[in-house]
Amino acid sequence: MKVNLHTHTFRCYHAKGTDEEYVEAAIAAGYQKLGFSDHTPFPYDSGFFNGDKMEIDQLEDYISSVEGLREKYRGKIEILLGLECEAVERFFPFLQSVRQRMDYLILGNHGDKEFENFFGNMTERSQLWHYLETAVKGMETGLFLYLAHPDLMLRRYPGFDETAAQVSRELCREANRLRMPMEYNLMGIYRGTEDGCVGYPSRDFWQIAAEENVTAVVGVDAHSPDMLREMDISEAQNTLRSWGIHVLEDPTDAGK
Repeated sequence: MKVNLHTHTFRCYHAKGTDEEYVEAAIAAGYQKLGFSDHTPFPYDSGFFNGDKMEIDQLEDYISSVEGLREKYRGKIEILLGLECEAVERFFPFLQSVRQRMDYLILGNHGDKEFENFFGNMTERSQLWHYLETAVKGMETGLFLYLAHPDLMLRRYPGFDETAAQVSRELCREANRLRMPMEYNLMGIYRGTEDGCVGYPSRDFWQIAAEENVTAVVGVDAHSPDMLREMDISEAQNTLRSWGIHVLEDPTDAGK
């Protein structure tokens, strides 16, 4: 079964293509289920412009568009409505309210951009521990279906050192404690790894995940319709299985 629940839209300012083009691409690639999970808007009191997620006044259009496509393509593909959300504690009440309107939420721990740098740019050991702390707080809310790109913290980290290993293992153990699957993210493969950086998805991270018996899902993290055609989710699932990792083909089965 081919399922992808990690799909963005043009509203986040760094993806392209119409919502319907994503649906058509998913059908052409043989997907049975497609979930939209664009970057959630936050109601910033300060008027802060994030630039990497939809604005709060775009949320209704997003919901309406996805629900319209759900009806239009019923019988051809199952469409789900979701959001990818940061673990920003002061917005947890907002996420609890918006969850009621969604089929699911996924936890994409990118950091609180209003006050700190993007977590994909971490280079210091202390930053990895901060990533772990915020990710666990997010998982503990019970709001999320799975943890997206858990190894995003290693995107620009200069080497898989002892701290990277410790944080990775603790994150896997916390995910197991909370029965939270982790996502093997194909966007990292699509973009490639910068010279001198660990990158993601990280083989070292997923070796630890295998040792800790985590449950994995695969997400395309599509930022263009072409990614749904070009990235082979089935090949990634088979790779994970060859490493001894249990894979959920349908992430909506998480927790059942």
